[in-house]
Amino acid sequence: MDSLLLPLVSTGNVPQLATDLILHSLSSEFQFVRELDSLYLFPFAGPLDYVKGSETSLYEKTGQTFTTPLELFYSSKSKLYIIQQRSPILQPFENTFCKEVIAPLLEELQIGQLLVLDATDNIDESIISRQLRKSAYSIGTCDLSQITDIASEFEEKLQINDQTSQSVNKTLFKFSDTSFQSGVCTAQFVYKLCYHLLHTPKASSLLKEISYLNTFVQEGDNSEDAIAACNQLPQILSSFPRISHYKTPVSWEGVYGVREAPSSFEDGLYI
Repeated sequence: MDSLLLPLVSTGNVPQLATDLILHSLSSEFQFVRELDSLYLFPFAGPLDYVKGSETSLYEKTGQTFTTPLELFYSSKSKLYIIQQRSPILQPFENTFCKEVIAPLLEELQIGQLLVLDATDNIDESIISRQLRKSAYSIGTCDLSQITDIASEFEEKLQINDQTSQSVNKTLFKFSDTSFQSGVCTAQFVYKLCYHLLHTPKASSLLKEISYLNTFVQEGDNSEDAIAACNQLPQILSSFPRISHYKTPVSWEGVYGVREAPSSFEDGLYI
């Protein structure tokens, strides 16, 4: 079965930046598949992204003329699908997005492993691990291959502790010893996503594992954070291709330290 990488729109857009790096650094391996339903996302449209001087393009021979909010790519070599999500979900529709977009897609693509990328600058005290000062990463695994009856074990997997400042779950994911968190809050999108996937019989029967990589970052120049997050992926997904040389697309120009700092201020804008 194939795997799917899903980047969540979160702090510093680190998951989106990491996805950019993967797709453009390995553009010869990945092909654009199609646009996905973006009804529940903030509207977005932009020019097609590319790497200057590159011989290959993600959108080569696709007929695409502009970038859309939600796009699907595939590498037959790595048997890996990647979603690039460029705009946030409209908040009232997070659960609907999970049920009507992601769950059916996993069924259609016959996904066996889901890898979710996240980033945060705020961790609830109730799930902070002693490793917070030692590691910038949390790696969690939900092994569905060990669950023979999702329905009967659902309550145990998603049991909630309501005695803390936020409702938290410490049984859904088994976090590595070096992770800076020991569980997830029910307010986090990853919890809502898992809730709906485990409630979708066909998707849950296909899925063998849900992996979760959360990066602790601060808003700013997050380009290096994105590279560092990419370097964590091979230890989570064994088939993930190692990238020896990262290539950044033209959309990064003027954003992450590649232009001179503004020198004057006029009409409320730096110029």
